Amino acid sequence: IFNSFPIPPDFAAFWRQAAQQGLTRQIKIAQVAKTGLFPSDIEALGDLGTKISSAAYWHKAFPYKSPLTGVSGTELADGYEAASGKQWTQQLGASMSLLDAGFEALKASSNAKDKTAVAKALSTLKTETMIGKVDFTSGPVANVSPGPIIGTQWVAAKEGSKFPLDYVVTENATDPKVPVGAKLQPYNG
Repeated sequence: IFNSFPIPPDFAAFWRQAAQQGLTRQIKIAQVAKTGLFPSDIEALGDLGTKISSAAYWHKAFPYKSPLTGVSGTELADGYEAASGKQWTQQLGASMSLLDAGFEALKASSNAKDKTAVAKALSTLKTETMIGKVDFTSGPVANVSPGPIIGTQWVAAKEGSKFPLDYVVTENATDPKVPVGAKLQPYNG
């Protein structure tokens, strides 16, 4: 098992050298953060990127909708792809969730122009957003609402796909409502 948190350029150089030396053929699970977040970073690795796993703070399969827009994760991802021509990324849902929570805090405050009132409303915020439950009252410390981190893997996309890779959910222990889309496949680079 290989687990690391490298930035994309460092990981690409290391992973290519590891493949040249035969190390990647010995790896059964390659889990990388940072580099594993975005399709462009994995695509840059060519065949070495397929079956790399990562942790995700949002995936289009999350079963939640934005209370602000009513848009689902799939609708957000599909809309982004149609408008940009690029593959969706997990940051889309995280950013939408921030807007959702911020809007709810503004609504809950007695005066949206009063920083103290907004801060107080945010500190007691309990709502559901695109990433799921946001609850600032039950965090490990004040004003913190931890979110789920789910297991994912980059796999070769099905024939006819617009993009070469698909990002599938392989584990959902931190939020069982998120559907698992595939079984984790062994890395065999």
